Amino acid sequence: MGIEQKSQQEPILGLTGISKQFPAVRALDSVDFQLLAGEVHALMGENGAGKSTLINIISGLLRPTAGKICLGGQEVTFASAIQAQKAGISTITQEFNLVPQLTVAENIFLGREPTVRIGLLNWREIKRHAAEVLDELGLNVPLGQRVGYLSVGDRQLVEIAKALSMEFRIITMDEPTAALNAAEVTRLFEIIEKLKQRGIAVLYVSHRLREIFRIADRVTVLRDGKRVDTRTLNGLSEDDVVTMMLGRALKKEAAIYQPIPVSEKPALTVNKITVPGFLANVSFDLRIGEVMGCAGLVGSGRYELTRALFGLLQISDGEVQINGRPVLLTSSSDSIRHGIYMLPEERKIEGIFPDLTVRENLLISAKRLFGRWSELLINADEEEKRYQKMRKSLDIRASSSRQKITKLSGGNQQKVMLGRALMSNSRILLLNEPTRGVDVGTRVEIHAAIRDLAQNGYAIFVSSSDIPELVNVSDRCLVLSVGRTKGLLDRAQITEDNVTALAIGQEITGLNNGQLS
Repeated sequence: MGIEQKSQQEPILGLTGISKQFPAVRALDSVDFQLLAGEVHALMGENGAGKSTLINIISGLLRPTAGKICLGGQEVTFASAIQAQKAGISTITQEFNLVPQLTVAENIFLGREPTVRIGLLNWREIKRHAAEVLDELGLNVPLGQRVGYLSVGDRQLVEIAKALSMEFRIITMDEPTAALNAAEVTRLFEIIEKLKQRGIAVLYVSHRLREIFRIADRVTVLRDGKRVDTRTLNGLSEDDVVTMMLGRALKKEAAIYQPIPVSEKPALTVNKITVPGFLANVSFDLRIGEVMGCAGLVGSGRYELTRALFGLLQISDGEVQINGRPVLLTSSSDSIRHGIYMLPEERKIEGIFPDLTVRENLLISAKRLFGRWSELLINADEEEKRYQKMRKSLDIRASSSRQKITKLSGGNQQKVMLGRALMSNSRILLLNEPTRGVDVGTRVEIHAAIRDLAQNGYAIFVSSSDIPELVNVSDRCLVLSVGRTKGLLDRAQITEDNVTALAIGQEITGLNNGQLS
């Protein structure tokens, strides 16, 4: 009997009545779920709906309060992630689990390195097997390259290569395309199709609806810890899925962008700056009350541009002005002092303070929040008041202000990071991937918040790999390619086709001197 026939009779993974109770939150409530061999099954829901908790239970990181798990028709209990892996379940999380100091090959086989008889590592086999899996992924990076020097997109693909190098029956992918460009996403989907043909089941978690309809066979939607429904994608529309997720129709993204008066006065002027190895001769001005998008593929310099403006990379040539006055940005302290604040791209590495509470993470950037003696005396009541105001404004879902930041979902952590930027008292905001790992409802809320901030006089620079996001929020859009300005689009010209064409290096008729005429 073939795998396809068998999968129609019996799920490879079956969850029955799964519940998980935390001290103040019931994260899952009697959830039933089935995963078939050779299918891609999408798991969707708002941040806080229970997706991460369900994945953690499947991967052995959490034990359910109630319910049972069956694998291949046999009831199982996982006391650890190692046990789940030995049973054939691999989990690729949206946060990287790589060792940056080790090479690509070492990371792929970390903890299960082949050895020769006397116990030494068999480097020939390590490199041979690593090369095979990288070739399958189409990832062209040196096996001896340290992972810490790779781009975010390449690191994500190394993470996937690590999982694919093992013989698993089930692979769970949690936001696997969050850091990938369009070409890398296409390559990943080709790999997933091969996995399906080999009978491997893929549990796919993403907030990107277009991906779900492109790759998935079925979708299960969670809301407030309960399973709403499981449906095949045939006959479903994006609006149907969103309604299941939210329990209501979603406000259309197109309604969010409303033109607002933009000052002719630039808040930030970038004049022919160069960052050796990354940027050359880049110029633009960001005006008060404006949202400027920034697009570009991995290696375009988009990531490095915001880091340079936040004082984390050295600008070797050119000039930066704040409100018309030249400034030197040699550190993040310099940038903050001049009213610039950056939301980092990698939330886990550069964003959250994992040992601090939600409130502490939110307020840590606030300057002179509690008066001139704040260094000596912290006003806890004022802290809580400011926290609660921002929590309500961004709808941060936490059981209390004293909850550890690591206990929040990825999307709620992202909201805390955005709140921290707003609490910094800076009027120039550099937002890197502001909605990465955020559900569709929260995405709309954050986009609306960005437009509201601009209306209130903030100057906002949004750097994103998500082109529809840039179309939704930008008044103008800077497009970089190989470290240089490829175009600066006015609102009427900001379309997915135009941005994509410029990002991959194509020319657009009517584009003169970096701007569309």
